Amino acid sequence: MIIAVVGFLGIAKWQRICRNNLVVTILDVGHGQAILAQLPGKTNILFDAGSLHYSDIGRKIVVPFLNYNGIGTIDAIIISHGDIDHINGIPEIAEYRRIGGVYADDAVFSNTDPCGPSKAKVLKTSLAKNGIKIQPLKPNFDSIQILWPDKQTRNDEKISSNNKSVVSLIEFAGRKILLCSDIEKLSQKKLIAQLNALYPQLKTDIVVVPHHGSTRTLDESFLENLNASTLIYSCGRSQYENQDSNSSYTGRDGAITVRIDKNGDIKTDTFLK
Repeated sequence: MIIAVVGFLGIAKWQRICRNNLVVTILDVGHGQAILAQLPGKTNILFDAGSLHYSDIGRKIVVPFLNYNGIGTIDAIIISHGDIDHINGIPEIAEYRRIGGVYADDAVFSNTDPCGPSKAKVLKTSLAKNGIKIQPLKPNFDSIQILWPDKQTRNDEKISSNNKSVVSLIEFAGRKILLCSDIEKLSQKKLIAQLNALYPQLKTDIVVVPHHGSTRTLDESFLENLNASTLIYSCGRSQYENQDSNSSYTGRDGAITVRIDKNGDIKTDTFLK
């Protein structure tokens, strides 16, 4: 009986960590972002982990979610940019989980902070205490392609850090999920031109809307050009705007999980706390 129970638990765990589908979860961290991509196989990639209004989101939200899913290792953390609501939970995760690597574009460290060391540099120092070095961002991670920033934007000191945010495209079974981070109007226009050149018949299936859905920084044609089936907003409870049936909001719906199977079928679930 003991052998049967151990065997059952082993198979259950194997099924949870050895996948033949893609699972992307946008966690509910209030005004901020923490997105976990569980790629086919065993690879787990975390895009940012931070919050403006919630404290200890790494320990209180991200790590419990990893526990629930039986994830002991994060293969890569991709930092989109250096804003506090995207990075302040990362040191806590480093304390509780094995991390294969932390990656950031050079632009994350290029902007100076008149009040002292930038938040990204503070993060760099904190991770170094745990023996983790922030490495240059790779152009591709398995099914993930880094689309933005381009070289010209990255090197322009006049362009804001938000507009230099990393934009990632996850592709699986013919489906596309676009993670837009905090890019604003300037980069949205440039990115659409770039995407139209790469994908003449551009059609994204899921878009995590830029800058937490701020209408002030959203170009009117950006989402229209992406032609997404579903829009997801990583935002606080007081932020979601222009609600419609095709959109999901972490501030209203809780964590949002998108599952894409090997046939390209999409299923979206929400989880309120």
